Amino acid sequence: MTIFERQHGPDDDDQEHRGDVLAVTETVSESDRLRETTCAWCGAPIVYAGVGRPPKYCRDSHRKRASEVRTAQRRAARPVDQGGQTTDPVREVVERTKTVTRTTVRRGPAKVRFPEDIYEWRQALLMLRAAVESGRGGFHAMDVLLRDLEETVAVVREYQEQPVQRVPASVPAPRRQRPQGSRKKRRKRR
Repeated sequence: MTIFERQHGPDDDDQEHRGDVLAVTETVSESDRLRETTCAWCGAPIVYAGVGRPPKYCRDSHRKRASEVRTAQRRAARPVDQGGQTTDPVREVVERTKTVTRTTVRRGPAKVRFPEDIYEWRQALLMLRAAVESGRGGFHAMDVLLRDLEETVAVVREYQEQPVQRVPASVPAPRRQRPQGSRKKRRKRR
């Protein structure tokens, strides 16, 4: 609060009466009032209501973080034997591991899943026919394939002429249904 006092002399023209003016006292007062401040942690604006101590932080969590930083700085300044931070450089031990993966590709028969029923065999034979018509097979492979197909046709014709008596497959017994719900609920149902 600043107070300025000014005294007027007799040469003032704003006097209403005549006579000698010895002194005029004029008092002007100025006051500053805090309206807004910023958070000491994040810098966000904080509106101050004008009552109590002005806030330093916008949130309680920011006040706690600042306190933790101050405490950590005090602890780090202590000697090392009392739990303080060392000034020696950090040494690191690095282990280097080199992994080499080798993949060997050999020529030979590939593991193939054979068709299981007549419909899958028909689809496989149609795909084979399309591959042969487009010329995607070697001549040696075609000879082997032709011989195998002729043997297969002979077996199929033999089967058609003399059907083998088949034994009916045994049907497994139906499984017992597992009880539903917890043991406690099952006991209540009984």
